[in-house]
Amino acid sequence: MPIFLILLLIGVLAYLYWQHKTTTLTRECRWRRVAPGAWRCAFCGAEMASEKSPTVCLKQETDRSGKN
Repeated sequence: MPIFLILLLIGVLAYLYWQHKTTTLTRECRWRRVAPGAWRCAFCGAEMASEKSPTVCLKQETDRSGKN
């Protein structure tokens, strides 16, 4: 039984690490589909054209470039 719990804990931590590495979305990033293939962030107003939901926070990209 303890081995199962340790494996479960390792699996959960591995999943959380994978999720953290594959997305830059924050709590503030709320993407809404405004039209087929068009997405808009409810927080910062950024727009993106994509069939799948965005996994990149465009606010972070503008903050890094210093434009904001």
